[in-house]
Amino acid sequence: MQSQMKRLSSKHRAVGVTPDQYPVVNKYLLQAIKENLGDKATPEVVAAWQAVLDLMAQTFIKREKELYAQLGEDKGFVPFSVAKKEQIASGPTYTFTLSRQDGKKVWPHIAGQYITIRIEKDGVVHNGHYVPVEPSDGNTYVITCRQGHDDQNTIISEEVIRNRAVGSTVLVSAPAGSFGLVKDAKHHLFISGGIGITFLMGMINELNKQGQSSSVTVVQCAQTEDRAAFADKLRNTLPKGQYLLLTKEQQISKNHLQDKLKPDTGVYISGSETFLDAVNRILNESGHPRSLVRIKSVEPTLGLLKALDSKK
Repeated sequence: MQSQMKRLSSKHRAVGVTPDQYPVVNKYLLQAIKENLGDKATPEVVAAWQAVLDLMAQTFIKREKELYAQLGEDKGFVPFSVAKKEQIASGPTYTFTLSRQDGKKVWPHIAGQYITIRIEKDGVVHNGHYVPVEPSDGNTYVITCRQGHDDQNTIISEEVIRNRAVGSTVLVSAPAGSFGLVKDAKHHLFISGGIGITFLMGMINELNKQGQSSSVTVVQCAQTEDRAAFADKLRNTLPKGQYLLLTKEQQISKNHLQDKLKPDTGVYISGSETFLDAVNRILNESGHPRSLVRIKSVEPTLGLLKALDSKK
């Protein structure tokens, strides 16, 4: 539960949640709880739920105050320009290179962290979270968007692909999140499903930048080869035998992973909830230490609800 709240705190900071918003949210959460419980919503039960919500709000506020303080004066969303737009795979899938309009350096980021893009569409504000796919050069972020894919970033991705040409403006907030490389791992196995590869490329490219490509193995799952973003780059970057592409005719199995799992291998999985479940079953069968596994869902809200439900 604490780890889930830590992740949510990062999301809250990324989108600009402030302390004064919690009483409003808790008011309507409590109202929804009472309606759902019906006759079971006795004064004692309602009071207990109120105490839980208040405690959660206090925990979030304290943690987010620390996160905002780390940014200094450069808080909130900043105007960025689309400096480059390039289609890299079917879907279609595009990379966007973004630079600050005020001429300042971009915020530094740790490989695996995400930036948040905000746009207004039809009078409604939308936020999307994107992991930079290239190591920071101090001047730009490079992100990837896929059109026609139902995930956490659908609205933002559709909008920027359709309507944000080079020179257009998007709003960006500082990097957030704790998804990153396993400390002291000697080998790194990246397993992606669909658009999940975009959440892993930043770490893969960071290891390559550090001269550690020999420690990297990638298993990429995509519907078809032409929809496998970064496939050519991965083939050219990684040593022979350390990149495997599986299409819909080849479901991922224990046979694909067992010879790639060493006791000191950090494993990074990203994809849909269904994909994550399938890979997790394989890892459990293989007995790989859970402390060496990092998971990134493209459906974070579903992942959070599932994690909470499993603790009941």
